[in-house]
Amino acid sequence: MAVMTVVRVATYNVYLGADLTLIFGAASPEHLIERAGLVHRQLLGTDFPARAESIARLVARERIDVLGLQEVARWSRAPITADRVPGEAQVWCDFLDELLAALDRSGTPYDAYAANASFRGGAAISATEQMSVLGFNVTLVRRGSGVVVTGSATGEFRARVEIPTGMPELVLTVPRSWGSVDLAAGDQRFRFVNTHTEAYDAPVRDAQRDELLQVVGPDGPPVVVVGDFNAGPDEVGMPATFQDAWAVVGDGGPGHTCGQAADLANLDSRLGERIDYVWVRGAGIDACRVVGDTESDRTTAARLWPSDHACVLADIRLG
Repeated sequence: MAVMTVVRVATYNVYLGADLTLIFGAASPEHLIERAGLVHRQLLGTDFPARAESIARLVARERIDVLGLQEVARWSRAPITADRVPGEAQVWCDFLDELLAALDRSGTPYDAYAANASFRGGAAISATEQMSVLGFNVTLVRRGSGVVVTGSATGEFRARVEIPTGMPELVLTVPRSWGSVDLAAGDQRFRFVNTHTEAYDAPVRDAQRDELLQVVGPDGPPVVVVGDFNAGPDEVGMPATFQDAWAVVGDGGPGHTCGQAADLANLDSRLGERIDYVWVRGAGIDACRVVGDTESDRTTAARLWPSDHACVLADIRLG
């Protein structure tokens, strides 16, 4: 006889650390260097190593079993030689390494699965140095939770946006992606899918959602789809077979998940949109909460918010 199992799942966009839209308005190569330098300084100010400690504290406190992360960035720098050719890039801040180490220190270790690159880019930040970023979606599974990974897959959406800049010769192409993990909890099986769909073009975002639904398929084992969908509840467009965990059992209030300042230093919370979701098909939903949005979640020294997003967690019932 199958035994009912409750698994705590969550989604958290941990914020790549800087406002990349600063790049979009660059009107010349010199202006691009200036704007990229602003991104670099903002990134230093948002201090991911300190934020990783706050995020790890939150994740450990909530005993999340399976966690979908977005904007897990890997920042690199490379020297620019006298003939203007970038040298070998060196990683100087890897968000995944920082967060996994912080979780280990918290006494609640996690393992990473289905890491998939979701965006990439680079620009000179001075005449002698270039900076680049790779952003990932990653699924973490708590070690010792009893949840076992039995398979995984990743993919990149065919639909993607091209963003013009102030320089006609520079058009930014933004790939987006998804990761899927097959899981067993006791004798129950389910699939966990993590994604981050397009922010700057609604038709492309909707096309990516439809591609994701093709990957998930219309039937099969219970499915949890999480992520930053960059769309409000009236726009996201998931089919009726999926339940929005917050809409079903949210613990009150608007459930806002996005909107802290780019420097994360705003005194009062600016969360004002609900664009991060836990969608469930074929399983029960016992509880859903937004966390990471209170004063106690901020970093210890600089009092930064842990991300420009909050974390949405839900307890799902299998069996």
